[in-house]
Amino acid sequence: MGVYIKTPKGDEAPIVTNDVTINENLGSLSTITINFYSATNAKLDRLHPVNNDFVNNRLAQTMIMPFAEIVCRGQRFYLQEPKIDDSTDPPAITVTGIQIAKKLHWKYIGKLLHGRTKKVPKTEIISYRVTEKVPHKTKTGKTVMRDKSSVKKEKKTVITKKVDDKISLSACLDFLFKDTGIKVKCDESLKKKMYSYPDGFGKGYADVLLKKLATDFGFEYKWDNLTCIIAKKIGKKDSFYFVDKVNCQKIGKEENYSNITTKITVYSNPKKTRKSSVSHAAKETNSFKKKSSKIKKPGYKKERKELTTRSRYKRKYEKKVLSVTIDGKKVPTSTVKKDTKTTHGIQYKNHFTYISPLVEQEGYPVIDAKTVYYKSNFTMDELKAKAKSLVHDTPLVSYTVTGSNFKAFSKIHGEVELGNQGLLMQLNRDKAQKARITAIERHPEDDSVADKITFGNFRTDPVLYQIRQQHEFQELRDSYADLNDDIYDLSVSNSGILDLVNDNDSMRNNVGNWHVINLKRINSNKRKLKKQQAEIDALKATLSASKKK
Repeated sequence: MGVYIKTPKGDEAPIVTNDVTINENLGSLSTITINFYSATNAKLDRLHPVNNDFVNNRLAQTMIMPFAEIVCRGQRFYLQEPKIDDSTDPPAITVTGIQIAKKLHWKYIGKLLHGRTKKVPKTEIISYRVTEKVPHKTKTGKTVMRDKSSVKKEKKTVITKKVDDKISLSACLDFLFKDTGIKVKCDESLKKKMYSYPDGFGKGYADVLLKKLATDFGFEYKWDNLTCIIAKKIGKKDSFYFVDKVNCQKIGKEENYSNITTKITVYSNPKKTRKSSVSHAAKETNSFKKKSSKIKKPGYKKERKELTTRSRYKRKYEKKVLSVTIDGKKVPTSTVKKDTKTTHGIQYKNHFTYISPLVEQEGYPVIDAKTVYYKSNFTMDELKAKAKSLVHDTPLVSYTVTGSNFKAFSKIHGEVELGNQGLLMQLNRDKAQKARITAIERHPEDDSVADKITFGNFRTDPVLYQIRQQHEFQELRDSYADLNDDIYDLSVSNSGILDLVNDNDSMRNNVGNWHVINLKRINSNKRKLKKQQAEIDALKATLSASKKK
């Protein structure tokens, strides 16, 4: 059964139509669009097994309801937006669906996942002053109490609990997909990767949290029904080679410079600061007055009669903590807080500003990207790598290939799957361009409609990008003498699939503005070289004339 609809109770009915479009995009759920009639007498390329010239989709129409599924080539989609046009006879129906993994959005996680709790032994050193009240007999024979003090230290080991802010990807995925029925396929080395979540991970919709994990851990994912396939990079390398007019109908190219940024500042490792308030110390004078007023002073005669010898005085001790040190760090000792100014807002221990080398080497302007604040704890090397990945200093290039399903071609040169990497060869290019499949538009039920593939460029290192650009320009200048003969030629295989230079004039019309610009640059450079050569010849002539004299 090609395409059919299935109700939540399990009832099924086929949908007989050839107008089926599936859109796959890297980083998002696939969608399906189906157009069909409730009943139709349209001629089919092949006879229907039930009725040769009449197709009845009325049963499928009755099964259009919330949470119904559309199944096409084994892939399941939740029905989202059905539209029924009753103005035609029979009624025209359009249904759209989204991949069944949409159910991940139905789950809201209200809890937080934290790292493991560790028991950490710490050495605590307490310094305190012991004050002893001892009787003292003066010269006049009067007995008074005097303070005798000494400083002592105590050392002990304290076991403290510490929550590790590092959480593994495996723990996050188990926490995310618990009780959802979703299976995960992920490389073991990627599962063991750790990331810092000081405030914990969670509190959000499961699909949004999955995207956050993909950004934090640096992976990609796609869906096969209810199986989530996770990899560092989805797809295969060297899986296709498309040549314009050879094994596809057309290769189109678009470039976008509006997204370019050359500078960014990132912060990480937030400090723990007090709230924006000021605490005031209590007035010690008031407390002293209250305490002293409660103590009754004995009369002189009574005290002299009762306290005749030193042995009759009881010693009184007063212990005052001077300082507390835990693992070499001093901690507050007094419960009474002093007047302290507090900080407003969050402070960060680490920060780094990255500027693209293309600013200095190519004269690019300084374009600031939005400042990023991470709650996680990173080393400076990790923070620098994060900053570099957030700057988009190369243009976005998008290629569109039409007819890449090879329905109209006899030669097949590629494996078309989302994320695959390969080469593209345009008519007006002398080199193949490396590209990656980012979107596919399929028409699985109609062989007469060509599929469409969209490719995105690779993000490269800016230094390598600049070197490559200079190298290509140098090669173009060196080959200027043979430009008219070679720039439009394709590197065709030894078997000779097609001769693409039968009509040189028609191919000249396909040359874009890029080659016009390059030609102007070459002419300008040629004039400069000619001028420099003339100056060199003049200097040589001057030197030779001076030697003769």
